[in-house]
Amino acid sequence: MILNFIRSSNATLADEREIMNANPFFNRISKDKEQLADADIEAEHRDAEAAGAERYVIYDDMGRPAGIIEYLMTNPNDACTWIGLLVISGQCQGKGYGRSALAWFDRVMHGRGVASHRLGVLADNHPAHAFWQSQGAAAVKPAVLPDGKPIVIYERIVRRS
Repeated sequence: MILNFIRSSNATLADEREIMNANPFFNRISKDKEQLADADIEAEHRDAEAAGAERYVIYDDMGRPAGIIEYLMTNPNDACTWIGLLVISGQCQGKGYGRSALAWFDRVMHGRGVASHRLGVLADNHPAHAFWQSQGAAAVKPAVLPDGKPIVIYERIVRRS
């Protein structure tokens, strides 16, 4: 599967909104609403930039928006690399897009000398727990986000391709 990763910007805003709104379950448990507006995506852009995160829109080989990945090379709270977001458009789920995006991430991290990374999964996001566990992530500890939502922190070894 060939995927293209384009750095997130105002030019990708509509594609990001399309991806996010193809995931009403995720939006509901993470944002307390099923549909996001441009202002919501713009706020995510500002938050990512303020944190120093890298955010990419994932496109399939036909140029269709398929997902978003956002990561922080060094989280100041624990000095670990973190994936802040990996979301695949609803119509692309279950077709290998998440695994392919993660393989790309592993190649990037391997090239940067990163051996492992962390991520947080909302406690109620059972499909995400299953995905991350299938990709070798191990639960480290429970935590609570600033908005009060419980998560499980996972750690995963970066795989060599």
